[in-house]
Parts: sequence; C-alpha cells; structure tokens
Amino acid sequence: MNALEVSELSFAYGAREALRRVSFSLAPGRFAALLGPNGAGKST
Repeated sequence: MNALEVSELSFAYGAREALRRVSFSLAPGRFAALLGPNGAGKST
C-alpha cells in the first residue's frame, strides 16, 4: 500500500512545460523532494 501515488502528472506555466507525465509512488514512512536547478523545491 502506498501513502502517495502520482500517475502521469503534467504541469505548464503558459507555454513552458515544467512536468511531463511524471509518475511515482511513496511507501509509508518514506519521503521525496522535487528540486529545481537552483536547489529550491518542495518536500513531502
């Protein structure tokens, strides 16, 4: 069982595509971070 599951997530800022069909899952007790080129990001 996953605590979080993402399937084919896409996101764009106008014409600029930031994410294209990203899929991942996290098991309970695990964590992940999404970082940009300058090290800024969000963690879960």
